[in-house]
Amino acid sequence: MKTAGEILTESRKSKNLTLEQAERETRIRKKVLKKLEDGDWTSLEPTYIKGLLKNYANYLGLEEKRVLAFFRREYDEKKQTDGAKRLEKIRPRFRLSPTLFTVVLIAGLISAVVFYLFYQYQSFTAAPFLDIKEPKDNIKISSLSVNVVGRTLNDSILKINGEKVQVSPGGTFSVVVGLKEGINVLTITAANRFGKINTVKRSVIVNEAGEAKTSSEKEEEVLRLKFRVVKRSTFLTIEIDGRTTFEGLMIAGSSKELQAREKIKISTDDAGATFVRFRGEEFSLGKKGEKIERVFTTDN
Repeated sequence: MKTAGEILTESRKSKNLTLEQAERETRIRKKVLKKLEDGDWTSLEPTYIKGLLKNYANYLGLEEKRVLAFFRREYDEKKQTDGAKRLEKIRPRFRLSPTLFTVVLIAGLISAVVFYLFYQYQSFTAAPFLDIKEPKDNIKISSLSVNVVGRTLNDSILKINGEKVQVSPGGTFSVVVGLKEGINVLTITAANRFGKINTVKRSVIVNEAGEAKTSSEKEEEVLRLKFRVVKRSTFLTIEIDGRTTFEGLMIAGSSKELQAREKIKISTDDAGATFVRFRGEEFSLGKKGEKIERVFTTDN
């Protein structure tokens, strides 16, 4: 497609006119006429270009609207092209060089390490997670024992009423806790190595416990004793006639009456906190913090 400058040039040459002649007759300087014919719009004052084109087109006998239409198309395209080039010069091209890649990689690794250390710091300095699934708070039961089931961090130090409880590698735990009749307050704590502690309390209300014995069962049970845990909670295992009937934590103030035909065995982690009443006498099973196993038979 022709340009406005080409139309002007062809028209002038077809009339055998020189630029010098056009300059004299139009009173437009030769160098300006040359720029009009070359389409060099950027070197001309924008406010005068249209007027110059009209005068030159009329001089050459051309339709000025046609010439101006070609000019506007060229001028708008020129502005868009020049604008894009200026933006291209202003906007630097992004090139991922090996050096830049190395810098970005190192920065990313440093950021990851910093984030990891911050996360570890937060986990160490914050109280550990502790979720008690059983028992529910203020639950009422008729049994003298309850299962305490929950989850915490696997490296947490878990305690129930001050007694340390084993946590599985997955962070779960399940402990049988012996209770007393009435209101029992279970205090479960999880602590991390920095001493941050999360505490959950559960109140368990035990109604009058125990099951009625048949007359034949009463006649068969000839060995009886009662034990209680005082001052401190402790872990115990109870076997009656070779069968384990309880294995778990007995809270301070709780007690149990045991009956057997031949043998009762009590294993405790704190003999000084475990008292037994047997054949009319009450005594502790040993010293404070002492682990001991005691067997009671009909021959004692």
